[in-house]
Amino acid sequence: MTPLSLDRAVDAVLRITDRFDIQFISEAGKRWLAQFFKSPTLPRNFLDFIHADEVPLVRQAMLGTPDAFNCDVRIGREGNPCWVNFRCQRLSTNGQYVMTMMDISSWKTEATSLRHAAEHDDLTGLPNRGALKRAVANCIESTDEGFIVALMDLDGFKRVNDTLGHQAGDAVLVETTKRLLKLLGPQDILARLGGDEFVILFPGKSLQSAIQVLKAVLIAVARPFQTAPHNAYLGVSIGIAEYPLHGDDYSSLLKNADTAMYQSKNAGKNRISVFAHGETSPDFSITSAMHKGIQEGEFYLEYQPQFDMNRQLVGAEALMRWENRKLGTVGPNVFIPIAESAGLMPFLGNWALRSACHQLKQFQSLCPGFVMSVNVSALQFDGDHFDQQVISAIQEAGIDPRSLILEITESTLLLAKDKTEQALHTLRERGVRFSIDDFGTGFSSLSYLTRLPVSSIKIDKAFVWAIAELHDGPTPDKQLISAMINLGQSIDLRVVAEGVENDTQFDFLKAAGCDLIQGYLLGHPMSAQAICRHLLRQMEMAA
Repeated sequence: MTPLSLDRAVDAVLRITDRFDIQFISEAGKRWLAQFFKSPTLPRNFLDFIHADEVPLVRQAMLGTPDAFNCDVRIGREGNPCWVNFRCQRLSTNGQYVMTMMDISSWKTEATSLRHAAEHDDLTGLPNRGALKRAVANCIESTDEGFIVALMDLDGFKRVNDTLGHQAGDAVLVETTKRLLKLLGPQDILARLGGDEFVILFPGKSLQSAIQVLKAVLIAVARPFQTAPHNAYLGVSIGIAEYPLHGDDYSSLLKNADTAMYQSKNAGKNRISVFAHGETSPDFSITSAMHKGIQEGEFYLEYQPQFDMNRQLVGAEALMRWENRKLGTVGPNVFIPIAESAGLMPFLGNWALRSACHQLKQFQSLCPGFVMSVNVSALQFDGDHFDQQVISAIQEAGIDPRSLILEITESTLLLAKDKTEQALHTLRERGVRFSIDDFGTGFSSLSYLTRLPVSSIKIDKAFVWAIAELHDGPTPDKQLISAMINLGQSIDLRVVAEGVENDTQFDFLKAAGCDLIQGYLLGHPMSAQAICRHLLRQMEMAA
């Protein structure tokens, strides 16, 4: 057997002094080292072989164990450096060492790849749950400032997988990743937990700054996804937890962000919710309080005013509220899902409908053309004799059926049963009108707009929120809103925009031909008395 020489076992053998001056290099070592330097002669000091960042490491290794030392370093100062492992042993000759060097670049590359694979999602390349957990821990340890954790779940993604296949679903996830990364700052971290769940970590950002970014996220996800043979239309439900207010470690922050995300789901999806202590998962105590609240009259209505494009108050949307003596104000995003699961929604929905019709009668005494919008759940439509309940409420209040608008979601229409469609047509024949709430956020074709008796559409606030942040001139977001308005008007549908918060949004919608708006720019939800006062002032100004 041919003996294995030292030159064959390692890439270079050197003899150096304790000052790193080179006394000898093996012939194979000279040839191997020459590839890392453009000059015809090799450096005379070993430290000149080493990447500048590694020099302190080598000096420390010799000082630490002067008789024998080793470490991994990069060599080469021109072009791509090479990772090597070197080992030094002191010789009996005073102040000299024998050194062996071995190329370990492939090992380093493989280890780096394995580490990256362990910390990142295969499909999107984003940090995974483990990497996110470490990032949150680092934020907690390295700063006294607060930070934001936002958990996101795609609305309608399961339907993409079920109808278009997992390949289309994967394409949607990759495209979602690209859209989100474009919106984030250099310090922000986007991670994928699995499935259609993503998390954004906002180090050092305030709650309001994070919400501004997340509003843009709503818009980005709402754009159509190009998936053969049909486009996919999705939304995103977002829950926010703030450190340290909503948790002081990774587990509590993610748990509370998840709770807030489900509040967004329960409130109608495609929206942002901030975790609030006390608004946890529904339980029997809240259900019991709701039964008692119904008996004691704790539920009431507020009214979101609606304005024409001359800023005249012409209608309102009735909003259900609950003020409990023990629980305080309970948001509809909490109590409506409980009411649905407890079988109370048909009763509450009918109460809200009757109350709104009676209040409309008073509003019309001040403004005869005033209209009232009332939200109706799918459970109400599926109930027996829903159409008769509506007709009874109209007759009891003595209002014109044409002044009542029932707001229903796209999902209610898409899943409409024969009984529901019959109720819609019966009520439309009586004059009642129907509006599609949160238009543009569903996953569907638009055939229901002509198949069912719809009279208006309401553009979801997620689209409206993008307008103020856009530059002058045409953009995809503005063009999408204009297309919705043009679509509605082309088939004789009135168009309402919700979530209008500033003049920039209002001016664009007016120029685009929108019919009505609602939002904080012109009015917050208010009591019936406040609506009456507004109408009286409006009458006085017109006189």
